[in-house]
Parts: sequence; structure tokens; C-alpha cells
Amino acid sequence: MEDVQKYKKMENVLHKINQKYIALPEHEMKRNSKIVDQVVSEIIKAMQKINPLFKQMFERTFYGGSYYDGIKVGKPEEYDLDLVLNLPVLSKPVVEVGDKPGFVQVRIMEFDKFLNQPDQYKKYDKIKTLFDDRMYLSTENVLRWTEKIVTLALNDMGRTNSDRKGFKFNVELSDNETLVMYAIVAKSYPAFTLKLDSEDGRIKLDIDLVPCFQFKDNQWPRGQYRENPFPRQRDKFLVVPKKPRDTKNCDNIDRYWRLSFQEQERALITGPMTNTLKPAIRLLKKLRDHHKHSIASYHIKTVSLWQLLEVDAEKWRLPLSSVFMMMLRKYAETMNDKCIPYYWNKEFNMIGHYAEVTLKDIGNTLNNIIKTIDRYVDSDPFIVAKFLIGPAEIEELRMDPSILGKKARRICIKKLNSDTFASKL
Repeated sequence: MEDVQKYKKMENVLHKINQKYIALPEHEMKRNSKIVDQVVSEIIKAMQKINPLFKQMFERTFYGGSYYDGIKVGKPEEYDLDLVLNLPVLSKPVVEVGDKPGFVQVRIMEFDKFLNQPDQYKKYDKIKTLFDDRMYLSTENVLRWTEKIVTLALNDMGRTNSDRKGFKFNVELSDNETLVMYAIVAKSYPAFTLKLDSEDGRIKLDIDLVPCFQFKDNQWPRGQYRENPFPRQRDKFLVVPKKPRDTKNCDNIDRYWRLSFQEQERALITGPMTNTLKPAIRLLKKLRDHHKHSIASYHIKTVSLWQLLEVDAEKWRLPLSSVFMMMLRKYAETMNDKCIPYYWNKEFNMIGHYAEVTLKDIGNTLNNIIKTIDRYVDSDPFIVAKFLIGPAEIEELRMDPSILGKKARRICIKKLNSDTFASKL
């Protein structure tokens, strides 16, 4: 309880930083969502028109990533979309757990029997090109196939512009407002990135399109893997064409598919604790960016998933300041241990490929941040801001009358003028 009261002194500071320097502008979010929805919808329709196999297998677009999880930091300019495909049930696809935690292989068991059925052959006669000679689903073949379809679809739309590189899209923002966007395609394995640019150059968006395959709960990986926490509401999972970093003893690297439980993860971080959990995740990501630490957003999200599992539910009802410090300590602990276990299979250390010196440096920085906050938060509630935003923003924050009363603000300013402790960190 003592720590709760101590950290509560910086509660308003953290809320204001989240609101003013992290939260995404609502008007930009709405506008960009319309752009993304309309452009992607048109491209998918063209892909279905150009390729019968894609049309047969495509089920939906899954909006993944930090933006749609509600934990995005920075401008709403990057979007992750999964093109969810289904393999034909009658071909008996099987998900096989291999020697790489976090990765699986997908194999069709009754391909010849399946194609001997005339109605199935007509729908799936080209599907064999997505597999290798032993009927394992190949990441290379699927990516090559998808790239070809995207390229043909865009060309078929016939919207190239002679004066400007790219494909033209007319986006209806409202009944009386149309926005012209241009798109080019860039490969960024395992995604195909649509780089969108408005006619006047003011709006720039990147949309990552990733082909993936969907499987039901009866194919959920067994063994060391965590069971599905939502077997009824979220009964499907995805595999994406991302290869393992460690390729030792991998004779057929293109058979490895990365597991994706994004829908289950989104459900886990959404609920009564959302009021503190998601802002705390965003603050950790802001801290990471401020210090230019090369830790992926998914790694920080995974730290929060472990916290949800290990911490009592009532802790998430504490003030944001206490939840933030709790998660900051856990984040520092993972860096000191040089290990963030994959939530769904703890045998997979997601930061095992990082240089030891890099993780040690990040861990030391986080340890020093925690010590500094603990030492000075009583006298300066703004101390935490030094690790999240720049000097000009801190000065702006200190002048905000909504954070502290006039008297308390004068005391903090006086204290700031006499102390230089944080600059030495």
C-alpha cells in the first residue's frame, strides 16, 4: 500500500503523457481506417476475380497488430492485415508440431484421394503448387503465389497513372469528400506492403498484407503448448509464413510456419483490466522508443500476457502508476534474465537471438530508471516523464495546471532548478 501511495503522485503525469503524447488522434484513426478498408477491399475483390483458387480458399481479413489491439504508439500509419485462407477439409490437412517451439508444419494427408473427386478437382486443381514434393505446405510457394496474385490484381484494375508511379484509388471519406490515394507494392517478408500516398503527399500509410492459413481447435498444437483459453468463443488459430531464426538442422526451412494466436491474445488483454493494462503497455513501448531499445512490440505484449497469468486480478484495479511500475519491473526482470518465454510455449525464448551485451545494457538502463523513480518520485512527480518524452515536452507538461495545483507546481519547478540527478542517468 505504501508503494501505491508513493507512485500515485505521478498518476496524473502518466495519464497526461498517454493522452497527449501517445494516444492516436481520433480524426486520423477514423480517416485512415476508411482508407485501409476501401483500398484493401478493392484489392481482395480483384484478387478473387483474377485467381479462382484464392477465391475458393479466402475467408476473411483479420485486422491484427498493435493498432487493432489498442496498444499502438505513434501515428496511425502502419497496419497489419492477415489474408485468412482455408485448406479444403476433405484433403485432411494436419498441423504437425516440429522441433522448433513456436513453429509447425502443415501437411495434406489424402491429396490424391481428394483430387479424384471431380467437384473438388475443379475447385482446387492448382493447389498442389503451394506444396512441396511430400505435400508439406511451403512458405516459399505460398508467398510466390500471393505476390503473383497481388501484382496481377493491381494490373487488372488498370489504375496506373502516367504522371505518378503507383495505382490510383478513389477513397470516399464522406458523401461529398473523395480522397485520391496512390499505392505501390513492396516486399517485406513475410508481408507484402502496400505503400499508400495521398495525391498531395500529406497522408502516408503502410499496409502489410500477410497470407496465412486458419485451423480449428481440434488441430491446436499439443505437447508443450498452452491450451486454448477460449475454446468456444475463439476456436481457431493461424499459421503465418515466417521462418525460424535458428535454422540449424532445418533441411526444409520452407516447411516451417509460425503459429499465431492473435485472436486469443486480443481477448486476453481485453477486459476489466484494460483501463490500466493497455495504457501501461503503451507507456512501456514509449519508454522503449525514447531509449531506442531494439525490443519488438510483440515481446512487450508477451511480458504483459505473463503478468496477466501470474498477478492477482485485483492488482489490475490499482492506479495506472502502480500497474506501470509493476510491469516495468517485470520487463526489467526479463532483460536481466535475458529471456522472454513465448506465452504459448515457454520452451521458446523469443529474445534468445539477441546479443547478450544488448540485453545487459537494456536491463541496466531499466534498473536505473526504476531506482531513479523510486528515489525521487516523492519530491518530483514529473521524474517519470524524463524517461518517456523530450525536454520541451516535459516543460510543457510542467506548465499544465490540470496535472498539479499551482502551489505543488511551483515547488516542483523550484526543485527542478536545483536538481540535475536525472540527466546523469
